[in-house]
Amino acid sequence: MSATTLRPPATGRRAAWATALTAGAMLLGATALLGAVEAVTGRDVFALPFVASAAVLALAPGAPLARPATVLLSYPPCALVAVAVTAVVGPSVWAASAAAGASVVTMLLLRAPHAPAAVCAAFIGLTDPGPGYPLHTVLPAVLVVLGAALLAGRLLPRYGYPPSWH
Repeated sequence: MSATTLRPPATGRRAAWATALTAGAMLLGATALLGAVEAVTGRDVFALPFVASAAVLALAPGAPLARPATVLLSYPPCALVAVAVTAVVGPSVWAASAAAGASVVTMLLLRAPHAPAAVCAAFIGLTDPGPGYPLHTVLPAVLVVLGAALLAGRLLPRYGYPPSWH
């Protein structure tokens, strides 16, 4: 028997628990930071798209869709496309659908796929938060989420973020 097969069964469970608790701690920290920023600024940064981004970064920090450059490149153009769609047709389920579809095309053309950015586009199409939303809400929220992940990558031993920027 090799040394690798003699590992006690609890080691695998301990490692799984440690990984799960680390991801949970990262997500808790990111969402708490989003909540604090919202409480201080009054901006709606604690919104589902940004919580979803934090969850992606917590659950799969090494995935291509979690890379900092991908997150930074996906949100602003998707939000701008959604603002444009909503300005033309008005807020509705149809605008949300069109904005989400257009955001997927945009992300793929930019080679920056980050699914929560499509959720953000749909939210904009559904609610029409205004033309300033990409600058005064989306950008700060994305920076908070990325900042939390980068900080967690330095503080949490089992959380290796970012594996690469691009």
